[in-house]
Amino acid sequence: MRSPPPESAAPPRYTRNPFRSSGDKGPFQFPSYRAGNRPWRLCKRLADIELAESGGAAPERLGYIPRRRARKAPALGRVPTLDFRLNEEQQMLRDMVERFVQERFDPAVRPHHRIPAAGFDGGNWVLLAELGLLALPLAEEDGGLAGGPVELMVVAEALGRGVVAEPYLTEILFAGQLLARAGTPAQKERFLANVAAGAVHIAVAHAEPASRFALDDVETRFTDGRIDGTKTFIVAGAATDAFIVTARGEDGTIGLYLVEAGAAGITRQDYRLIDGATAAQIGFAGTPAEPMAGDISILAALIDELRVPIAAEMLGLMSALFDTTLDYIRVRKQFGASIGSFQAIQHRMADQYMAVEQSRSLLYRAALAEGEGAEAARIGAKAYIAEAGVRLAEEAIQLHGGMGITDELIVGHAYKRMLLLASLFGDPDTEIKRYAAAMR
Repeated sequence: MRSPPPESAAPPRYTRNPFRSSGDKGPFQFPSYRAGNRPWRLCKRLADIELAESGGAAPERLGYIPRRRARKAPALGRVPTLDFRLNEEQQMLRDMVERFVQERFDPAVRPHHRIPAAGFDGGNWVLLAELGLLALPLAEEDGGLAGGPVELMVVAEALGRGVVAEPYLTEILFAGQLLARAGTPAQKERFLANVAAGAVHIAVAHAEPASRFALDDVETRFTDGRIDGTKTFIVAGAATDAFIVTARGEDGTIGLYLVEAGAAGITRQDYRLIDGATAAQIGFAGTPAEPMAGDISILAALIDELRVPIAAEMLGLMSALFDTTLDYIRVRKQFGASIGSFQAIQHRMADQYMAVEQSRSLLYRAALAEGEGAEAARIGAKAYIAEAGVRLAEEAIQLHGGMGITDELIVGHAYKRMLLLASLFGDPDTEIKRYAAAMR
């Protein structure tokens, strides 16, 4: 049994209850915000108590709150300083694309852009070329502007906010960059300048009816300068002038081959995708083809990089959906009040806001990631944003009610586009498996 302290022992240096005022005789009450007690004041008061009880030795603090040793975060790629502010040129690029979207795209007229066989407005495509956006991802030696991951992310996000119908992602960022990286000098000289000018359209034909998302599941054959096989899901394939086709050579390796759309032995079946864009299934029967300088490894590396602009476009869609829904719940009235005043609706909007900001943070980290772990950062960002984006789009439709699926609003169009992007090159389940493999 512990002996009582001697009578001469000094009383504690600080005995007053920090939650009571000096003259308070009543029961315990938590400090009221109305009384001027803010959280930082409470932290300071508790810190003063700690200082008094420690005999004057000040503990290590971050502000007034004691700092705890942080665990080392898992490596997700080398990221420079966490400063995500755009530089002046990048901000000008964003402003330019946003002005283009505001002036040229209106949800009420968007379905009319899908009427042509190409599935998009040729006039808008020419304007994109005049703005230099078609040449943005190409290297300077190829007549481009040498835009990096951040610049491509900025453009894709701005186009996503407008639910732009033009196949910028699949034709320029995918097919255009693949031609620039894997084409022979003669092939690049023949096509690249015209692609950047918007005069020639190219597409990648790598998916097959039974391949799903596996790049190495290729049955198409290249023998004696000719290709035999079937390719599907060729976005904007109806208006394409040339195809970049994956096929197995005589030695069994998978290579890339350039096929002109007017070559002999080609059969084409056009169809519409869920977002209204056109796609094609192409059959090759003894079709002449030109071998390219690169192989399937270049295609795989490019698809990995494309996860950033894909995620950026989905983030743009999420931002547009959130802003549209927020405006709607402020004016939509029920029971004599705007539905935005209902607490349940506010909670749902708060969840949507957090999803947008979490997605933005993951996207910026993926865009800046380098070296070891960069692939995992890109895969993880696309997987998370795909799931969060589809969920947010479904919430937007629910909060709009029946109006959410009308052509006059952007909500239904954005939802359809989100579904397509979420499964491009791999649905969320496939990407999560890839993420787990990349983290091993």
